[in-house]
Amino acid sequence: MNGKNRNFRGLCVGLGFLPVVCGHVVAEEKNHYLPYPAVENPKEGISWPKGQAIPIFPKPAPELDMVVVQDLSKDEQLTFSALQGLVNRKQPRIFLENARTEEGADTWPDTPTVGIAKRNRFPMSEKYDMVKKYAKEVAGVVLYDPAKSPHYRNLAGTVAGLHGALPVTQVVFDEMKKQGISLKVVEDLSGLAFTTPVEIYNHLYEKYWPKCEKRLIVSAKPHDQKGGGNYHHTRDIAIACGAAVVWLDTLIPEEKAVFEKFLGDMKAGEAVALGWYSTERSGVTTVSKFGIGTLPADFYINASVFAGTDHRIAIPPVPKMPELENKVYVAIFISDGDNIQYTQHAMRRIWDGTKSSRGKIPLNWTIAPGLVDIGPGIMNYYYGSATPNDCFVTGPSGMGYAMPANTLEEPGAPVGEYMTDAARAEGYARLTETYLQRSGLRVITIWDNAPPVLRAAYEKHGRSLYGATVQNFKDVPSVAGGLENDRLKFDKLVIPYAGSYEHIHGSMKREIGRWDGKAPLFLAYQVDIWNELKPDRILALHEEINREFKDKKTEFVRADHYFNLAYESGGQPFNLCMAPGTKVRSGDGSSVDAVTDGTPVTLWNSAAKGKQWLGFDFEKPYRISRCVIRHAGDNGMKPEFNTAAFTVQASLDGKSWKTVHTSKGNTANVSDIEFPKVDARYVKVNVVSAGFDGTARVADVEIYGSR
Repeated sequence: MNGKNRNFRGLCVGLGFLPVVCGHVVAEEKNHYLPYPAVENPKEGISWPKGQAIPIFPKPAPELDMVVVQDLSKDEQLTFSALQGLVNRKQPRIFLENARTEEGADTWPDTPTVGIAKRNRFPMSEKYDMVKKYAKEVAGVVLYDPAKSPHYRNLAGTVAGLHGALPVTQVVFDEMKKQGISLKVVEDLSGLAFTTPVEIYNHLYEKYWPKCEKRLIVSAKPHDQKGGGNYHHTRDIAIACGAAVVWLDTLIPEEKAVFEKFLGDMKAGEAVALGWYSTERSGVTTVSKFGIGTLPADFYINASVFAGTDHRIAIPPVPKMPELENKVYVAIFISDGDNIQYTQHAMRRIWDGTKSSRGKIPLNWTIAPGLVDIGPGIMNYYYGSATPNDCFVTGPSGMGYAMPANTLEEPGAPVGEYMTDAARAEGYARLTETYLQRSGLRVITIWDNAPPVLRAAYEKHGRSLYGATVQNFKDVPSVAGGLENDRLKFDKLVIPYAGSYEHIHGSMKREIGRWDGKAPLFLAYQVDIWNELKPDRILALHEEINREFKDKKTEFVRADHYFNLAYESGGQPFNLCMAPGTKVRSGDGSSVDAVTDGTPVTLWNSAAKGKQWLGFDFEKPYRISRCVIRHAGDNGMKPEFNTAAFTVQASLDGKSWKTVHTSKGNTANVSDIEFPKVDARYVKVNVVSAGFDGTARVADVEIYGSR
């Protein structure tokens, strides 16, 4: 990104950076970032490296074969989704079209970030021709009888995935033979005498679970009891990965105990669950106890296709935050983005439908960080069409929906803490941090509360986190905001899941009305996206509040700005590179816009020998304590492009410098450096040894300080 240097308006001569070193401070480089490679789609077959929750599929074929879900019976959906998983794990070539999806059947395929332009539709009368076309890629069939119990659908799906086969009923099998499709029976489950879920899943656990993939479990309802069943959603992923498919009612103690046997064999920090449960709180709390998050996916379709879209995430740039003033700062968080089926369906409709009002004021949209694996094209669509006022944050409560503490009494989910094991909490936090890095998300909304072990885990391992919100549905006294280790803020929402305009407006009027004006006031609210509080109503709320309180300035802000402003107001370290007054320049005069734009997607680079440095002027002195440098590898480039050796220096006057960090032989994508607090107005990053080709490259720099 070489180019003209911007006008620094009186940047002092001290930023000539005379190399007068007056001292050296020992710094500690934090090693909390899990290493991850530049993610690329494999050419053939799935890629599933350690530290990745969901596998990556190859890029979809130029033309996909398609069948309409509504043309399939329930058990045919099971068979065809299995065929999809088996075929797509080599390369995505099959697409199951839902003709009734609310965003429109062609919406995502025609979206450039997904890009499935050509689709060959098999009409209902010829649907078995698709099976015939790919029969050579199938090892055979697994027979099952759903009349004995619908749970045999899940058992058969699990067994079929292990064999590379198709789960079929006798009716489906007979139709296949009638259509000239000859597949051998690799296993026949139709003679099993089990009838209850406990019996069937205990059998699965004892005979097949040892062979199953332990990083992923799919919870899929195999019947229509209490609403619609799940006969094809995410089953393609399970088949492709050899994951177990279960449905155990967490309201029934005997079934819950069997489910916990599976979960107990999975490892926090390495595993996730896909699907849904008999009830939200009974299921999510059960899984959370094991440090495992859930990607709600009981209506997510074509996972094996979307997981093959471009995995280079176009993290949006972050605008400079406003100057801290003595005013009211409000952050509005929009709910339910943890739900990947919501991001695929309802969110697309809401997002596109509110384009005229969206972007006029800052709003914070929850989204699932797991989309970087299972739906990067979906994430990139939202990122690419966002305005600077659309900020994205992590849905509850990190990498996958977790409920570390429950504040709402419901059957099967008593009020209390669930994520209490420190090792499991740390595993969940470490996996979350990896996905925060990959998705560029910096704020987490936690449902409901963060127990002490999770707060400590997020502070220790969530190094990229700016802050988190906690919420309280029934006034549980232990739910409170707080500052963990003087670094990470947990902010208690004024209202969690506000469902009406009157509710949030009345609360905001009360809070602002009793503000004494002696210091900035920070108010965080969450709104229920399913009801009336869409962007247009939130915009109306903003306008009404400012009309009602002309004497008390109120500003709606992005979540990343909200937390950094709160840190600045409270005297804690905040990202000085986000402050509007911070000035940056480079040794060779090249453009430095990329250095502080908040995204690793853009790069500053310099090939000028002896002038490969970046200088920062914060306009006034701060107590500097931390510097984070995102190198070229964080941009998706190979590690050899990273800066190999560098120093970080600090100065009060721009003439006398103190070296606060020296790095040699760096290969990390992110250097997170903490050092004893030093008073400084200026900071300089000197490149001692650039990448393998002599070019210095930096994706982003964050420097933390307090007054």
